[in-house]
Amino acid sequence: MVLIAVAGGVVVQGRGFDFRLPTEIRAMADVPTQSSQWRVHECLLDLSHEMSFAESCVDRDRRPLIFVWGDSTAGALLPGLRKAQEVRDFGIAQFTSSSCIPALNVDVAGVPNCRAINDQILARAREINPDILLLHGAAEKYLDNVAGTVAALKKQTRARVVVLGPVPIWRRGLPNEVLRYFMLHHRLIPERSNAVSTNWVDAPLRAKVMASGAEYISVWDAMCNADGCLTRIGDAASDISASDQAHLTEKGSVFLVQSIIDDVLRGQTPRSSNATQ
Repeated sequence: MVLIAVAGGVVVQGRGFDFRLPTEIRAMADVPTQSSQWRVHECLLDLSHEMSFAESCVDRDRRPLIFVWGDSTAGALLPGLRKAQEVRDFGIAQFTSSSCIPALNVDVAGVPNCRAINDQILARAREINPDILLLHGAAEKYLDNVAGTVAALKKQTRARVVVLGPVPIWRRGLPNEVLRYFMLHHRLIPERSNAVSTNWVDAPLRAKVMASGAEYISVWDAMCNADGCLTRIGDAASDISASDQAHLTEKGSVFLVQSIIDDVLRGQTPRSSNATQ
């Protein structure tokens, strides 16, 4: 028993002897949450102790203006949106809160002040007068609330309302799936995999929000096909598409936004920045 305990301690100390794994596999399995561009504590709030968005959350004097409202998965869109700004002329207003979905009249368990911050964000949307309201978050438990929010936005603003469907959810987290696949097959995970939860949300969410006047864009249509959902954009560790179960990496964010930006900006032409308050 002592020998078993010692052996177990050695394995733990050696992180399961991960030196046996190729460098890129270890790097993919250890990829951190890539949140440097999410503007955490500035435009992506922790509602346990933050309730004020920074003035820098709005690109002043840039139109059309995309108003991003959602949880941290919406914050993860920022690297892709910033990259798209290099070749497309539009501004970004970011109002995101960790684990707080973009839906009015909702109290999310374990997330204090979610209802209050969403009321505040609705007021900011009326004030800023964006061209496009882009709603994105893990709203599968609150489909009716999202539809009701769309109806309120259509009534209280002049913006196009676009609901971006939820991202694929990797059952064990994508980095763990990379490691698991290598241990089973001794090679890098394919570019597409079916190790994701079932996509049951798209159809009912699309139907509800479109009936309320929104346009709907499916992340699954952009990142998944019959062969599975996108695991990586290349062979390097930095090419993995998600850093955990749901959050896109910078490469994943850029890939998604490049795939959908034409639909997001559809029919929009720059208008006078005088409309911005």
